[in-house]
Amino acid sequence: MLPYARSSSAVLRSTLATIACTVLLSGQAHAVPSTEFTLSGLVKTPGTYDLAKLKAFPSPVTQTDSYTAGGVPTTRTFTGVPLYTLLTDPIYGGGGIVVTPGVKNDFLGDAVLVTGTDAYRSVVSEGEIDPNFGNKQDLVAYQNAPGVNLGSDGFARLTAPGDVAGGRYVSNVASISLFSGSAFSQIPGIGPTGTISSQFALAGQVHNPGTFDRAALAAMPQDSVTVAGGTCSGVSLWAFLQSAGIITDPLVKNDILGKFLVATGSDGYRAVIALGEIAPNFGDQKDLIAIDLNGTGKVGGGPNGDANGFARLVIPGDIRAGRYVSNLIGLEVYSAPAPVPVPAAVVLFGTGLVALVGIARRKIKG
Repeated sequence: MLPYARSSSAVLRSTLATIACTVLLSGQAHAVPSTEFTLSGLVKTPGTYDLAKLKAFPSPVTQTDSYTAGGVPTTRTFTGVPLYTLLTDPIYGGGGIVVTPGVKNDFLGDAVLVTGTDAYRSVVSEGEIDPNFGNKQDLVAYQNAPGVNLGSDGFARLTAPGDVAGGRYVSNVASISLFSGSAFSQIPGIGPTGTISSQFALAGQVHNPGTFDRAALAAMPQDSVTVAGGTCSGVSLWAFLQSAGIITDPLVKNDILGKFLVATGSDGYRAVIALGEIAPNFGDQKDLIAIDLNGTGKVGGGPNGDANGFARLVIPGDIRAGRYVSNLIGLEVYSAPAPVPVPAAVVLFGTGLVALVGIARRKIKG
């Protein structure tokens, strides 16, 4: 499994991650102030960022966020670089997301893992921060106010505007890594044109995996959301996962924030949702496994509504419907992989290992 792979260079970085992370993570987990972080994974220009490089990005964004911290209501102002800009703007040092030509919206199967110096982790889906979809302006913040640095939170901190609690506000950022959540999927699509789905499988890190059809979903507590096409009814995605029992490590603080969901359609189309995006204590997004639209008994509109299958993943609030996975055949829960090593380490290790890696490439169907 190569969660970072979309090119031969990405395969190399992913292979080296196993070696480097063993060294980097054995004996870490000390909350020390950060002075730089690495950007790695499925980006065209990985690199290392310090305060000067972040301030070099033009048009810094200032936002005021309200959330609870330790149960206490908190309001803070942050200035920084939008996380999406950091990933996509190569002119000022941003990474530039690696995409697979010919695969529709393959980047919606990606996610970002942000890790602090104490190994605290949080996942943000690409679709959540993409301006065409979720359009959330998470920042890599470097100031609390003009001229006021973050202090004990390090030189950079992730923000999550709109979250109920501050768990996804990762302080002392040490690494930001873009990976392919789709690459984890063990549920293959049926073909390029797919088929009308009649059931889907729940798999991955849940206590009670299984197969679900319309009758099984209809027997569960029903919820509804209003989207551009009207009112969708079905089962809350979060409630569904809770009933299945998400596997978490009680020794890892907010372990749920390091996990993500892969939704797969019968044609192999995939989208990734960060669990922190839908957890009520954090993003509280009301994603729905829809089994009805506007009381029609279909999940799609018009005379061809049945073509969308018996169930469809619906993401309320998204600008475009790219994460609305029709003909649902799979939902899988996984933990984010360890970040790839810093670029300097890649060069050092790569000299001796490149012959072992070759030009392997893993293409993701979509």
